[in-house]
Parts: sequence; structure tokens; C-alpha cells
Amino acid sequence: MAKVAEIKQENIICAAIDIFTEKGLDQASMEAISKKAEVSKRTLYKYYPTKESLFEVIVERLVSNVKVISSIAFEQNVSVRDQLTSLARKEVDLLCSPCFVAVARVVMSECIRSKPLADLMVEKFQPLDGCRGLTRWINDGVEAGKLNVEHPDIASEQFIAALKSIVFWPQLMAHIPPADSATCQAAIQTAVDQFIAAYEVKIN
Repeated sequence: MAKVAEIKQENIICAAIDIFTEKGLDQASMEAISKKAEVSKRTLYKYYPTKESLFEVIVERLVSNVKVISSIAFEQNVSVRDQLTSLARKEVDLLCSPCFVAVARVVMSECIRSKPLADLMVEKFQPLDGCRGLTRWINDGVEAGKLNVEHPDIASEQFIAALKSIVFWPQLMAHIPPADSATCQAAIQTAVDQFIAAYEVKIN
């Protein structure tokens, strides 16, 4: 069972995401956040002394969500298609999460407004391995003789971009509902088919 302090901090973070989304970091006030979270300003300042410290926590949350699928091990005895499909499903589940989209929207809008905040994003995401670990997975597949990829970093970006174009960017930019299961499945199938056609080593 969650502790009272943990619940309060979660309420504060959720309130901050809403306020930052509505007003932007510059125009948001700690008073508005405390009212939205239904906590006193004293409680708010106890956990987060500034708006910037709250924004950094939001960035950390985005990074932690990405880390869930950032470590991917290439499996010799599992088909490339099955591994890639499993990875794509995890990616799509993340990209369709309303919480992830909300956090991503706040972070992206603030990074556009502020270079220091954009630098913070770069610093936070640098430890992540390439495109959520996919680059390393591709390199391992090449070493195993299962893939033929000249530029793994580009291939990983292309694969993730194919998924994002269907299930993420429309939500983020146009505020439309998450893609339905049939659309998600079609996006996964198409991305996997394109990757395999381009990069899987054909065994005669």
C-alpha cells in the first residue's frame, strides 16, 4: 500500500504535468500546482523547491519509462521476426500510454522554448543505448550472422520512426485518441516486414 507521502508526490507530479501543459513552465505557478494537487504550498516546497526541480522529475519519469525497453538481448534461438515483433509491441504499448504522451508533450514543448532544458534532456537520455537498445540488438544480430546492416543506428531510428508515425505523433501533435488495437497491430506488422525485407540474412 502506497504511503501518504508517495501519494502526495504523485499528485504533485500529475498536477505539474497538467499545469505545464496548459500554461508552459514560464507561466505556471507553484500556487496553481499546489491547488491542482490539493496540497499546501508548504508541502509542495518540501518536496520540490522550484518549478525547475519539478520539471526535472518529469524528465526523469520520461527517461525511466524509456529504460523499461532499453536493454534488449539478441537471442540466437528465436527468430528475428519474433524478437522484433515482441520489441515493437513493447514500444507501441509505451507510445500509446496516455501518461507517457502527456509527459512527452510537456517535455518537448519546454525543450523547444528553452535551450538549457533541451540540454537537460540530452544529458538525461545520453545513457540510454541508441534507440532504446535496438542499435545494440542489431549489432548483436549482425555478429550472429542473422542480420546484414551497414548502419545499425540509422536502421534502429527508421524502425522506431515507422511505429511513431502511426501510434505516437498523431496523439502528441493532434491530441487524437490512442490508436486502436487493429491499427497498432498493422503498424507493428508493417515495420517488422520492412525491417526483415531490408536487413535479415536470407538462408537458402
